[in-house]
Amino acid sequence: MNRRSTRRSFLRAVGAGLAALPFVNMLGDSVAQADGEELPLKFVTIYHPHGISAEYWAMRAGDTETSFDITYEDCSLQPFDDPATYGRSFKDKILIVEGIDHLSNANGHDSAGTILTGSRIDGKKPLNVSLDQFLAVEKGLGADTRITSVALGVGMDGTESGQTLSFGAGGAPLPKIIDPVEAFNLLFAGLVVGDDPEAQARAARQRELGQSVIDFVRGDVNRLRARLAPAEQQKLDQHLTSLRELEKQIAGPAAGGRACALPPQPDASKFPSLKQYNGGEPYFDAITDAHIDLLAQALACDVTRFATLFMNDLAYEGNPLGLPKDNHGSIAHTYDASSVGKGGWPGEGNPETWVPLAKFNRYSYSKIARLMQRLDGLGVLDSTLIYASSDMGNPALHSTRNVPTLLAGGANGKFRMGRRIKLRPDCPPDAPFCGENDATFTPTTNSRILVSIAQAFGVEVESFGSQPDPKLTTGALSELT
Repeated sequence: MNRRSTRRSFLRAVGAGLAALPFVNMLGDSVAQADGEELPLKFVTIYHPHGISAEYWAMRAGDTETSFDITYEDCSLQPFDDPATYGRSFKDKILIVEGIDHLSNANGHDSAGTILTGSRIDGKKPLNVSLDQFLAVEKGLGADTRITSVALGVGMDGTESGQTLSFGAGGAPLPKIIDPVEAFNLLFAGLVVGDDPEAQARAARQRELGQSVIDFVRGDVNRLRARLAPAEQQKLDQHLTSLRELEKQIAGPAAGGRACALPPQPDASKFPSLKQYNGGEPYFDAITDAHIDLLAQALACDVTRFATLFMNDLAYEGNPLGLPKDNHGSIAHTYDASSVGKGGWPGEGNPETWVPLAKFNRYSYSKIARLMQRLDGLGVLDSTLIYASSDMGNPALHSTRNVPTLLAGGANGKFRMGRRIKLRPDCPPDAPFCGENDATFTPTTNSRILVSIAQAFGVEVESFGSQPDPKLTTGALSELT
């Protein structure tokens, strides 16, 4: 039987009317998986702060594309090959890419807005939509799920380019959720797993109430629309789109999938404060774990297929890593790189500054390994693509060159995992600090990764992003496949 045919046969059997319901779509996934069929591809993008300690991240002498060690002392990538902690090694499920340039033209921290947009930053926002929204919304790939896409964050609820990953049309920033309880309510409130009559009746009452409110508001909007000029009608149409999203969220009365289970609501007492600079820092670790666990279960239940997670640091006295209180000023800014971390510029650097940053990097990657562990246990790691990066490479220089780039998961076989790729340097050895106006400056931008990811989802685009030279945003990165 052809791929996806089992799922299609199931949906045809239940009929066109029922097939539109999210819970039937989830059951279709379960039936297909039981028959050995590939599940729909899911996409998670993760940001981690403070760039990278290249000396403990980059390829070392003796490493090859498929044979490399990430277990040596202080290696920041060690969590991906740590069976004792995560139950298995995920080395065969990662693809490490050296030599990617964000080319954001912005202060290093603002370049987080380039990770999913491949865009220059203009007025604290990128110039175009982010890839998650392009796929989920514009291309309709999130239409079948209860939540089209979800944006989660730790400590910061701002929407400037340096504080979020997801942007709508024209680079309009989208809000993100920093409270795990709120994230739980968005993803799972009203969702019924199994056949508990009491739970189903309670969910039905909630749906009826929610639908009646939506019907009332939609009626008012439609009555008002006829009296407005076309420009104002467009604004109302945006409200109607938001109403359709709400309607979709309350429409699915059940969840399916062999690994689907309704998770417990996060314990709010574990994070009594949420925001950075407002007492939330000691709880960031617990918040991150709660977000990751909810996200893994939401992907397993096919509640959503597109998500972003904006992580934070542990900048507080007595943090569990034993790092200085000011991770930013005392670790990232004091990093004194060798030539490895300076793009080939000569110099030995100060090794004492490499280890603290590498320790923080390892912490960030441990959270990605945790997500992979959860997804693997739920049976959906092979159908998930994780894209992780930071806003800069060398944080002391605020450099957007050689940003740490990691692809992880199974990606439904679209990318060849278990490898390291080292792209050619932006600049030649005799001019390692060449600039954009120099003919020798030939960066490989993250736009090429975004094109590759879009194509992995079956969307035939040849460019993605906004740069002065179209060549910088054009073409998939062939080394990934």
